Amino acid sequence: MKPSSKNSPLRILPLGGLGEIGMNCMVLEYEDEMLVVDCGLMFSDLDHFGVEFVIPDFSYLHARKEKLKGFLVTHGHEDHIGALPFALKSGLRAPIYASPFSSLLIQARLEEYGIKPDIRTFKPGESFGFKHFQVHTTSVNHSIIDAAAMIIDTPYGKIIHTGDFKIDKTPFYGSHLDENFFKRAGEDGVLLLLSDSTNVERESESHSECVVEEKFEEVFAAAEGLVLIAMFASNVSRVGQIMKVAEKLGKKVAVGGRSMEQNVRHAQKLGYLENAQRVQIGIEDVKRFNRDEVVVISSGSQAEFGSALQRISHGEHKHIHVGPGDKVIMSSRHIPGNEKVIGRMINQLFMQGADVLYGAVKNIHVSGHATKPELKRMIEWTKPRFFLPIHGEYSHLVHHARLAEETGIPKDRIQVVTNGTLLEITPDRFEVVEKFEEPRVLIEGREGNEMTDLVLRDRRQIGERGVVFSILIRNIESRLILSGPEIILKGVAPPDREGFLIEEAKKKVHKIIDKYEDELDNGSPQMDLQETIRIELRRFFNANIGKKPTVLPMILDL
Repeated sequence: MKPSSKNSPLRILPLGGLGEIGMNCMVLEYEDEMLVVDCGLMFSDLDHFGVEFVIPDFSYLHARKEKLKGFLVTHGHEDHIGALPFALKSGLRAPIYASPFSSLLIQARLEEYGIKPDIRTFKPGESFGFKHFQVHTTSVNHSIIDAAAMIIDTPYGKIIHTGDFKIDKTPFYGSHLDENFFKRAGEDGVLLLLSDSTNVERESESHSECVVEEKFEEVFAAAEGLVLIAMFASNVSRVGQIMKVAEKLGKKVAVGGRSMEQNVRHAQKLGYLENAQRVQIGIEDVKRFNRDEVVVISSGSQAEFGSALQRISHGEHKHIHVGPGDKVIMSSRHIPGNEKVIGRMINQLFMQGADVLYGAVKNIHVSGHATKPELKRMIEWTKPRFFLPIHGEYSHLVHHARLAEETGIPKDRIQVVTNGTLLEITPDRFEVVEKFEEPRVLIEGREGNEMTDLVLRDRRQIGERGVVFSILIRNIESRLILSGPEIILKGVAPPDREGFLIEEAKKKVHKIIDKYEDELDNGSPQMDLQETIRIELRRFFNANIGKKPTVLPMILDL
């Protein structure tokens, strides 16, 4: 392809995934055409303030929405597809290009929001085109089936987007990563490599899925009670291994959790989990078998509120409980930020008598991300002219950039940037041209209501300092106070101090009322009664407890 204008650089804008784990979203723009690679969300660590998700800010896309020609999805994890409902609900319209399993996950998720999308399914290995871009896909190994990398032909050369990947010579499902696909691209010439940085700090090769299967067989065979495996619902290969080992040992498998059940159905629809009908039982049928004859696969490995495992850990699940002799296997990594809630859940499981195998126990989980040696091979295969590390904390991006430099890419051809950094690229240059404000939106609840920074600030302040209500009843004609003040404290002080503080606060308000009514007797009062109460009560509580709560004076005119 030849560029139609020497004055038309190719623009690249990360809206998520650079400088953080999750919310992956990358914009490619050339003249009158724009593509978005992945559109993910990030689960919020502000859930105690009502923030459930963080999604990209789509303002840049809305300002150019007539250019948007497609959402390209590398795989079906939430951090790559979870923001699609919010993008489409906001008015962005474009076909979604995804692999078979990813398409089913996207379809199910969008149906929850009442959205009928235009999904165009490709099998990894297939190609599809646009006016300025030609997209070639290839299968890669990851912790979800049907993951794909993409080589995107642009007017200036090839851009490779690896998606999330690892190099697994013995994957349980699917073919292993085709290194010749990337080598051929490197021989033809690669303008830019965008490569997953998540595990760049790990020096050793990643383990194959077959290692986990061996550990499962060891644990299942020795089980004296029920075995419960907590994992990501999308990891169909792991489910397949569990069912294979269970069938070999004559055990039954029950699936717990709505997302887990849904993904098992999707996988069967595509021809995976071929032995499910022989080994799977309903979660309600577990009690019909001896405990050492059953393996339960559960979602909720991140201790998500209301998830199957979270309810099991509190003894609140309708069908599954754990106790002495049972084993719980945490076969997933801890997403950064979830460590505390996962730790509490693990403690709850131990307190019920179960033995829990987790992070420190080897071979119960393998990562789906390439480590340093594999990332180096990707750079060597593709020989890119320019390099942009993606998908990782800022430290990951820096380490990946250093690896690229060690592998032979000149430092001045490598960019380390964060979300909202607009880059332009031609065969001769790769540079930052603009930096936008942090492009993220806080989402409250699954309906997708946006929470502003002002609301979040107010909630944080109330959560940290508490709130004081001061209620008065006033005659609407005479303006005299009829009753009150009633003082209510929420989250301000411990119960043993509340009584004293309330009585002293009332005295403060009575003095303000006396002054207000004196001014009333002398004509028109100059005092703003509500504002004066607010200021004086904040000063009072600061003097007595060392913090200024939110004070809400309420005057009811009757």
